[in-house]
Amino acid sequence: MAFLDADVVPEPGWLEALLPHFADPRVAAVAPRVRSRPGGSVLERYERERSPLDLGPLPAVVRPGSRVSYVPTAALVVRVSALRALDGFDESLRYGEDVDLVWRLAARDLLVRYEPGSEVRHAPRGRWSAWARQRFDYGTSAAPLALRHGPAAAPVRVSPWTLACWGAVAAGRPAAAAGTALITAALLPRKLHGVGVPAQESVALALRGHWGAGRMFADAVTRSWWPVAVPALAASRHGRLLLAAAWGRHVTDWRAARPGVPLPGWVAARIADDLAYGAGVWWGALRHRTLAPLLPDPSSWPGRDGVRQA
Repeated sequence: MAFLDADVVPEPGWLEALLPHFADPRVAAVAPRVRSRPGGSVLERYERERSPLDLGPLPAVVRPGSRVSYVPTAALVVRVSALRALDGFDESLRYGEDVDLVWRLAARDLLVRYEPGSEVRHAPRGRWSAWARQRFDYGTSAAPLALRHGPAAAPVRVSPWTLACWGAVAAGRPAAAAGTALITAALLPRKLHGVGVPAQESVALALRGHWGAGRMFADAVTRSWWPVAVPALAASRHGRLLLAAAWGRHVTDWRAARPGVPLPGWVAARIADDLAYGAGVWWGALRHRTLAPLLPDPSSWPGRDGVRQA
């Protein structure tokens, strides 16, 4: 069964790239890449690079906590038997029903694949006000998803060590942060030695993990947590430096993408994007009377099973 939204136009041959995946009986659904329709306005050029429906050029298995953790049902091909086994979409969800469906399939050990070799085109919102409302609405889905799927909807998923490390950074204690990072870098080789990971590579893995988590925290601080985090950080000089670093990632992204949007407009749109989504997250949390979509998931460092899977 194929789903296509009314404002989605498939490229020729889009199904031919998706259907071969179903030769594997474990595959329950396959999604194409949803590209934003090209246009000349700043909004259309921004959406071309930052549409939440476009999950990038690399194929992936879709599951919570992975590089591609969801796919939209703006375009999706699903095995009918799998859809019936789940009784279809959860009709009580106004937003996030596509994410919920994918995560329920994954919970049954069924495979959902993202296949960017197939493309469809999606029309972006025509006005900035409608665009901001869309982002807000997407944010409201975080609370019901968190209530159904727990940590899968967490804004940050890191180890307790990494959480402690960046907590020390936020508290203005760089020495404690560096010490925590170095301790984990020293301990991880012992944990991974049994699966043949060289000590040098284990140390590099630990340090890269801490550094990469900084990006996740920057995203959470200026997105899901901003109603509390931004005012709290702005109250101190150290906090303002952290905010500047968090927002500075937009400049780095602009330089990498060269999106055809002037830098000031790009940064303003990125900040507005985060503010609208984060406001939706908090509205949904208040409406459902839960903090679940705001809490980090302190998952463990990779053990032997995790390394073997990787």
